[in-house]
Formats: sequence, C-alpha cells, structure tokens
Amino acid sequence: MDRHHSRSHPTRRRALVGLALGAILAVTVAVAAPAGAAGDPLCPLAPLPAGVPWTGAYATQQHRVREAEGKARAGMRRQKAEAARDKSVAKAMADYDVHYYRLAIDLNTATRILSGTTTIAATVTGSSLTQMTLDFGSQCAVLGARVSGAATTFNWSLGVLTVDLDRTYATGEPVSVEVDYAGNPTSDYFGWSTYGGQLLVWTLSEPYGARVWWPCKDVCTDKADSVDVDVTLPSTMTAVSNGTLASVTVPVTGRKTFHWRERYPIAPYLVSVTAHPFVVVNGTYNTLAGGTMPVTNYVVPSELIGATAGFASTPAMIAAFANVFGEYPFVNEKYGHAQFPWGGGMEHQTCTSIYIGAYDEGIVSHELGHQWFGDLITCADFHHIWLNEGFATWLEAIWKEQHYGFAAYKTEMAGARYMGAGTIFVEDPNNFSEIFNFSLSYQKASWVPHMLRHVLGDPTFFAGLQAYRAQYGYGSATTEQFRAVMEVASGRDLSAFFQQWIYGQYTPRYDYAWKSEPTGAGWRVRVRITQSQVNTGLFTMPLDVMVTTAAGPQTFVVENSQATQWYSFDVAAAPTAVTLDPDDWVLCTKRFQNASEVPTVASSVQLIGAAPNPFNPRTMVRFSLPRAAGVRLDLFDASGRLVRVLADGAYEPGDHAVPWDGQDRQGRDAASGTYYARLRADGDIATVPLTLVR
Repeated sequence: MDRHHSRSHPTRRRALVGLALGAILAVTVAVAAPAGAAGDPLCPLAPLPAGVPWTGAYATQQHRVREAEGKARAGMRRQKAEAARDKSVAKAMADYDVHYYRLAIDLNTATRILSGTTTIAATVTGSSLTQMTLDFGSQCAVLGARVSGAATTFNWSLGVLTVDLDRTYATGEPVSVEVDYAGNPTSDYFGWSTYGGQLLVWTLSEPYGARVWWPCKDVCTDKADSVDVDVTLPSTMTAVSNGTLASVTVPVTGRKTFHWRERYPIAPYLVSVTAHPFVVVNGTYNTLAGGTMPVTNYVVPSELIGATAGFASTPAMIAAFANVFGEYPFVNEKYGHAQFPWGGGMEHQTCTSIYIGAYDEGIVSHELGHQWFGDLITCADFHHIWLNEGFATWLEAIWKEQHYGFAAYKTEMAGARYMGAGTIFVEDPNNFSEIFNFSLSYQKASWVPHMLRHVLGDPTFFAGLQAYRAQYGYGSATTEQFRAVMEVASGRDLSAFFQQWIYGQYTPRYDYAWKSEPTGAGWRVRVRITQSQVNTGLFTMPLDVMVTTAAGPQTFVVENSQATQWYSFDVAAAPTAVTLDPDDWVLCTKRFQNASEVPTVASSVQLIGAAPNPFNPRTMVRFSLPRAAGVRLDLFDASGRLVRVLADGAYEPGDHAVPWDGQDRQGRDAASGTYYARLRADGDIATVPLTLVR
C-alpha cells in the first residue's frame, strides 16, 4: 500500500531502458449515478488536518505515514486472535489448494446487512481430506454449507469454519464447497460509510481481513487462479471489484448485480468491493505489444474535475514501470482507482482503493507500483512485508527518476531515510504496528532495492528483477527466495548484504579523510575510511569515492568491510577534494575529517585477535595499547545485535586479554555462530571475528 531522464555515472551508466512515456490519456466521462453533495465526514481512521489538501509537499511526506498508521490500526483488534491461531489450522489448510472463489454478495443498504454465498473450488494436496477448514470471523453468521450442491454439517468457532465433506477425498481430487452467511461485517476491514449524503461501501482486507466479510483460506501463499465477484445492490449505485466487468443484470426492479471477473491469480486480501453512485473517468494505456488497456477511475461525483486531472498521469506511470519491470501484470483486464473514505491507499489488484482527493504522484505511483511488487509477486507472509511496501516506496523514486531525472530520484530517496533501530524483517507478524511500521517497512525498506542497485550495477540488478518476476510472478516469495534469485543473476554471495540490511539494525557511519602526494606521472591520493558506528556491527558495502581535480572528478568504487581501511588512487592532476558516496547510494552517516586528523597507516592500537578461535565455550580477546587509554570492547552477533560488553574502562599501556565465556548479557549460552569483537580505544576502532562452536 500506501511511495527520469537518466544520467551518466562517472564510472558506469545508470540509464534504465528507454521509456515510451507518450501513453495517451483519452478521457471520457460516464455518469454512473446522480451527483451528491460533498462534505460528509471521511473515515475516522486517518483524517487529514482541517483545510489541508492532499496535494504537493504535504502529500509527498504524509501519504505513507497515514497508510502505515491506518493499516496498523486496522489490524490491532485482531491481534490477539491471530496470535492464538492454532498451528493445526494452518496444517489443515495445507491439505488443499484453492483454484477458484465465487463471491455472491447482496448488500442491503437499508439494514446494512451483507448476505453472501462463497464457493470454494480446490484440489486435495494432502494424503486425504475429510473436512475443509476455512478462515471466517464472527461478524457474520454462517447459515449453511454444501458440498457439491448437497447440504452438509459444519463447525464454526473462534474464527475457524470447518465444513464436513461428503466423503474422504484423495490426493489430486477436486472438491467444491459453498458457504451461506449473513450479517453486518462493519469493522476496520469493511465499512458502510457515506460521502456527499450517499452511501459508500468499501473493503480493505490487509493483512488478515478478508475473513471478516467472506470465508476463505486467508493466506498469501495460496492464490486462487481466478475469482468471480457478483455484487447486488440498489440500482443507483455502482459496484467495483477486481478484473473486468462481465455484465450488469437486473434481478429485481430497483436493484442491479455487477458481475466482475478476475482471471489472474490473486491473494484473498487483494479481493475488494467498493460501491457508491460513482462517476467513471476513463483513460487508456498503450501496451508494450501495441494494444490498449482501459484505465478506469471510479470517483465520487464532486471530484470529477479533480480526478480527471489528478489521475491523468496514470497511463504514463504504467508505461514507465512496464518498460523497467516488464508489462503491466494484468494487462488483459484493467487498472484504475476507486475512491473510498480511508486515509491513504490500498493496492487492490487491478483497482486501487484510494483516498478521496488523493492525486499526488507519490501515492498514485506507490499503489500502482504494488501491482508488480505486492500483487503480481506477494510476500509469502507478513514477516516479509518489505517485499511489498519497500519496493512500492522505492518505485515512487523510480517514477521521479524516469519522469524528472536522476536528481529527483535522489531527492525522493533522501526523503525516505531512516537511521534508527529495528529490523526490516518483521519478527512478530501478529503485531500489526510492526508489520506496518512506517520507518522500517516503508522508509528503510525502500533503501534496500536502492542500495542493491548500486551493489550489482543497473544491468545486473534490473535483469535480476526480471528473473524474480519470471520465477515468482503470480505467486508469492520470501526474502530468502528474492535473495537467491539476485544471487543467481549476479553470481555473487549476497548473504552479508541481506543479513545487515534486512535482519540487522541501524546503519553505518563512515569517517573519512585523505592526503595526497605527487608522483612521477601525477598524484597519489590516500583515503582512510573508518566505520565508527557504536550500536551495531560492521557493514560490508561498495562505496563510491569521488576525487575532484582541476581536470574534473573521477570516481572509484572500493569494497569496505573493516573498521579502518586505507585506499590509494592515482589521478592525473592535483586533487582538490574527496567525496565519499557522492550520489548517496548507501544509507549511512558520513563525516569528513581534515588531513591533520589522518594518522599513519599503521594503527597505534592493535586488536590482535582471539585465542583459541574457533572455541567452545571460552576464548580470550587480545589487544595492545601503546599508552593508557579508555577501552570499550563490545561483542556483536552476525545480525549486528549487541551480545555482551566485554570491557569498558581505563587500561594501562601494554598487552591485554579479556575473556568471553560464551554467554550473553543475560547469562544465557550463546548459540553457535560467528561473532564480532569490536575494540574502541584512543580514537581507533578495530574488529575481529570469533567463531563459537558448541
């Protein structure tokens, strides 16, 4: 959910595929119902400050915040129930594979009762199946169930619906179940709101809300191959859902049924229904193959003028992303927006639900970007939500790069910096504030593809993303699966990169200084780079070092992984400045030191190492001081977490040995693995690895 012309890099081109941004927006207007007066209060989940329009700088800074806060708040009420979910339920669901859902929904707007029948067609994947276990909450009541058209018994308790099958089904056999239900599913996932004095019905099911308003197997790893959504409601309203509108029928006077057909695989949380007396603003996207695809926007009548202009850039955005990441994933259907009264946006497949009046390029490109990263490829579970939100936030910057230039890309990424604590990997997916952590899942996570782009270089990086699409498109993926694809594409071991940026905390701080001296053919520049962060371990990253001379700048790429490293560069003319990471490819803090602060290459303080190493369970960490100094010796695990403080105080000159008994700060035995002892003394920092083998 709710975030260029290319330029030449000094050492390699960073130009993406040339874009055909001439997608034509052919706007027509079709009135779906009489316009109502604007001004009703909007959804209370995330209201805008009074008098603040959703445009310009405010929107650019705030739309992700509002979305993250709203989604987190939407899930908090289900947190305890999800935490208590029995593993046996997941196991029971693993015994069948869903390939089709049909949702037949009747919306009684007078009583605000939803009546529905959901059909689930599946194939048995376990050794046998006697019951179909489904997710279904308590807001609606189960009225009955059928197997292959015949009534059957069921059990419904604590959000789990178990339907008894008519016989034992063997591996590979198809099975079909229907569930009738009714009730008022009003919640943070389903709303009977009003706008302009008229009803506006909406759904938003991420992460675990589909089960609130229809029974399903509510997981990301089992996408239905197709879904039919049939919505019956008053004839003054228009119902919008995924895919294409097959037909509109009239079951009785005064009511209509909208028949929507989604024929691409879809996760349950991406199925949506929005209904209102909408006005339709039509546009056209010119596909890569030379065809056309409708871009259909369903807007409240009072927003007709604003939406016509506000969504006008959508076809160009689709073209930009298609040229970089491959054709729009659902090109045989549509893309568009349905306005709803919920702060932010939600990337419902083929039809984003978007806040009324939200036309900023940031939110529009963010939700569109999800169609590739989130809808086409969905995080396998919400441990890995960064694969959705981090990428979509980064795509906001990609749009800026393609449409406005590389400087705009850099500005957008600078606005997404986060240097604080916490892992991008969601350690507790039952904690909704952790899933939709604005700083981690959106901001910091967007720097992961940004930095990986620099690590691998544009040709390899974007080829890797194409391979990622080819392997996991229309399915789901984990962080490790994404990593594996990028490793194959690049031929590189990316374990350190993913360990430090996805599973580790904090960011590096680089202190750098330089000296130069003439040589027979020019000048030699010596640069010292020190990692001086104190709250985490060392980082392994390529760093750009730009040396400016009278003849112009020259950029070198160095590999940096130690506490202190020296580099030498030869240039033709006298250097006037050295800049570290000039294009901000690394999420870090940089501090320049004067030449007078640069010590000799040989450090006066020495971290000698550990002996024995490997060890079990005790070793001695040895260091040498030329003079009395304050010493801090910390021990970090491979993810950068502080495990133990081994020394903190004043030490006399000479050799010293500090023991580690293999225990952490709480006195618990540390697990086998690699650890890093970091010494800080007399302004110097040094690190050595230790291997504990139990």
